[in-house]
Amino acid sequence: MGRMESVWGSDCLEFNPERWLKNGLFTPECPFKYPVFQGGERVCLGKELALLEMKSVAVALVRRFDIQVSEPDRTPRFAPGLTATVRGGLPVRIQERKG
Repeated sequence: MGRMESVWGSDCLEFNPERWLKNGLFTPECPFKYPVFQGGERVCLGKELALLEMKSVAVALVRRFDIQVSEPDRTPRFAPGLTATVRGGLPVRIQERKG
């Protein structure tokens, strides 16, 4: 379902975060539309905890490290698979922040 053209359109295999914007603003979709966590009475009990943990890890990494793309002129390409990845990887330089 994550890459079905009938659901996502002709660019279903492309990484396109703008698909979530309407008139330049993020507009949440119905929670029943995307079955990753489900919704309603069948919602995953760990959904909110999983989302909080992902956000916490991202914030901790950004606060503690300077992260720079090694090849800034190279355009990352989405590689469809079981998880969302970048074709050929995305080399980055990570350096612990001073202070």
